[in-house]
Amino acid sequence: MKLIAQVATEEDVTTILDIANSNLLALNPNDIPMGEIEGHEYVRGFHDPAITRLTKLHSEDDWQSFITLNPDSSRKRFYLDIYTRPGAETLSASLDLALELAREYDPEYRLWLGTQSNDFDYKSLLESREFTILRKYWTLEMKLPVDIVSGSESPGVIRELDLDKEDDLRTYHEVHQDSFSQHFGFMPRHFDEWSELVVRDKDEIKMQAWLISVNGYPAGFVDINDEQLHNDSGYVSGLGVRHAFQGKGLGEALLRHAIQVNSELGRSKLCLSVDAGNESGALRLYEKVGMKPISEWHQYENLNWSK
Repeated sequence: MKLIAQVATEEDVTTILDIANSNLLALNPNDIPMGEIEGHEYVRGFHDPAITRLTKLHSEDDWQSFITLNPDSSRKRFYLDIYTRPGAETLSASLDLALELAREYDPEYRLWLGTQSNDFDYKSLLESREFTILRKYWTLEMKLPVDIVSGSESPGVIRELDLDKEDDLRTYHEVHQDSFSQHFGFMPRHFDEWSELVVRDKDEIKMQAWLISVNGYPAGFVDINDEQLHNDSGYVSGLGVRHAFQGKGLGEALLRHAIQVNSELGRSKLCLSVDAGNESGALRLYEKVGMKPISEWHQYENLNWSK
């Protein structure tokens, strides 16, 4: 039976959230439901404009699946997510459509596809298409407010960055790129493109960022946004320390600062995502401050996906 497909737009966010959250929470009731900000991001795209489709098999049905294919031209990479209502039979055909759309866009891009760790039907489908697990990620969460331990000397000076000022943006960019330069999948992003994304996120998801300096030298950063505000949760979207300053407690100081900021904002929770293969000790740090895993995501890849 031929798949019925329609481009998803901003007007479809309510339908997208209904599909995505029925999928997420059926697989893991403890997972964080997707909110309106994320729904709009999936339609808009995280880097370049997203390629989206709503799909179903019968004209009289509600939409059964949502495809969001996110190109990143700087890295020659696609990020693909497909959400399907429990019991729907659209997954295999939706994956075929997504691969076709990716081939039409650029068959030379790498394709990274994400799924919950316990979505066994989807994982089985991917493995039958010769996709293999590339990376594992955890979503961690903690309850707020918490008492911030005081009395110990700070390893650096923390100040909020003004994301409307080019000098602060350039400092932020320099620290960000250095901090992540050895992380899995990292590719440098030119300042102009990077700063455009930061300013967009400042305006659209209320991103804020802080810098930690040691003896006047910019050494690390943390940024947060309102992506999980629908869940009464703060979200740490980035945390990094330059290589020359790692192992000195700067990451912990930055994380505790983010905890304090979100506590003062009245949030009841704080969450973030972490690469399970990150060798920088990030997971140990998150667990030290009281964060606990609530879900696991797997990223799949097939280097010959376009063949």
